[in-house]
Amino acid sequence: MLKKIITFSFLFFLSSSNLNAAVTVLGSSDAYICYKHAKYGSTTQSSVLTCLNAISDMTISKKDIDASRINLGIIYNNKSKPRMALEQFEIAFKNKNMRAEIFLNQGNSLLLLKDYKGALEKYQASLENNLEDISAIYFNKGMAHEYLGNIDQAVSFYKKAVTLNPSLIDYFENKRRKLKEAGLWNINNEREKS
Repeated sequence: MLKKIITFSFLFFLSSSNLNAAVTVLGSSDAYICYKHAKYGSTTQSSVLTCLNAISDMTISKKDIDASRINLGIIYNNKSKPRMALEQFEIAFKNKNMRAEIFLNQGNSLLLLKDYKGALEKYQASLENNLEDISAIYFNKGMAHEYLGNIDQAVSFYKKAVTLNPSLIDYFENKRRKLKEAGLWNINNEREKS
C-alpha cells in the first residue's frame, strides 16, 4: 500500500510540479508549443504529435530540434513512458549545452523505472553540469532517497530544495504529511531544525 501511495505521489508530483527541465524555445513554431506542453505537464497525444512535428521541421535550428527532443522526453515521462523518454534524451545528448537538463530528465526516467541509484547518479551529473534550477535536483534526489528507504536523507534533500526555492514548500509539506501518515517521519526531521 505504501509503495502505491509513493508511486502515485511521484507521478502526480512529476506532472504537477515541473521539477523537470523543459528547454526553452522562442517563437510561434511547433517547437515553442512543444516546450509549453512539457513545461506545464501535458500528457496528451496531441502534445506528442506537436513535438514530433517540431523535430521533423527542417526550417528550425538544430538547437530547437534538440530542445524539442528533450521536451518530448518530458512529455513521455509525464505519460509514464520512461523508455521512450530515454530514447529522446539519448538522441539530444550530442548537444553539450543541454546536458544538465538531459541528465535531470534522465534521472526522472530512471526514477519511474525504479532505478533509484541510477537516478541519483544522473541527478549528480546534472548538478555537475550546472543546471540552472538546482532546487529540482535536490527535490528529486529526495524522492530517490525516499524510495530507497533513506528517509532522513530524503528529508534533508527536500529541505535543501525548499531553502533554494521556497515555492516548493507545499510539496515539502505534502511529503511530510504522507511520511507521517506512513509512520516514517522522525521528529528529528522537523523543518525548524534544518
